[in-house]
Amino acid sequence: MDGTRGKRRKRIGIRDVAEATGLSITTVSHALSGKGQIAPQTRARVREAADRLDYRPSPVARGLVSGRTGILGLAVSHLGAAPWEGTYRPYYAAFSAGATMAAIERDYALVVVPGDPASGLWARVPMDGLIIIDPVRDDPLLVDCTRRGLPFVTDGRPIDPGYEDVATIDSDLEGGMPAILDHLWDSGARDIALLSGSEVDAYTQDCEALYRAWCERRGRRPRVEAPAPGEQPARAAHRLLAGPDRPDAVHGLNETYGQALLVAARRLGLAIPDDLRVSVMSETADPKDWDIPLTALSLDAKRIGAEAAAVLIDLLAGSPAVKTVVPCTVVPRESTRGRAVAADLPAD
Repeated sequence: MDGTRGKRRKRIGIRDVAEATGLSITTVSHALSGKGQIAPQTRARVREAADRLDYRPSPVARGLVSGRTGILGLAVSHLGAAPWEGTYRPYYAAFSAGATMAAIERDYALVVVPGDPASGLWARVPMDGLIIIDPVRDDPLLVDCTRRGLPFVTDGRPIDPGYEDVATIDSDLEGGMPAILDHLWDSGARDIALLSGSEVDAYTQDCEALYRAWCERRGRRPRVEAPAPGEQPARAAHRLLAGPDRPDAVHGLNETYGQALLVAARRLGLAIPDDLRVSVMSETADPKDWDIPLTALSLDAKRIGAEAAAVLIDLLAGSPAVKTVVPCTVVPRESTRGRAVAADLPAD
């Protein structure tokens, strides 16, 4: 019987790497951590030996030396709002997947924490930094992170004053909103409305402002409808489509609003896309559950999540706060494939 069977493999420590390279433990530690004035060839020699020996630093020991836990937090400012789960769940799911993979690649763990610091969980979950998704007005997450000196990045710019210099990851809405509205125009629509939201965040505010600016350039009357707080989106969609001067196209700010538009159109006997074109911000790659596949403006939430985790880790390593912008993509589907008409108005 093999005498080594059943025995645990010896854990390789930093002392073993030091012995293999003939260097001091301090030099090896600095070479692996990126600290200290270590010559590039020495740093490469240490890392080669560490890889050959399959050395993995102890998270506990590393935390004691650096004061870090290796844990990143992720919080959603909308989490306390009743419509959050159904309204933005696809976006947040894709964002979390991207952030998790980016964190793991950099040897960090990612945990989801409540959007309300007063919950008490914050005190029980040690975090090196926090990713805040969609900061809202008077956001307690921003206040608490600043008070505690906890590094953070935001998905979407904070709208409260005093946070202009924080690290942010933003969607290129300045390119994306005109692109999706131009797509609706090119599909034949001439009276394009916006089904907006009641949330007070940068995404909602910026989309509305960009929509109004687009309407002004086209010489069209802006039409913005939004559910009242606590109102079902389908009621707001019905209100928008039930009048005699209903729009011939609507862009919805999330997937729930897209579904609400489909429900309202069906109840009113409107055919999509012939009577009504519909587009929506969506991260659903294969919308099999929709009655009609909806044309989407994808913000690439998975990439945004990955960028947010990477920027936060870089921030923890001493890099300056940066503003990162991620491109949007128009994904045409059946809901806008109506008969294109000749442009009866100037493009600009």
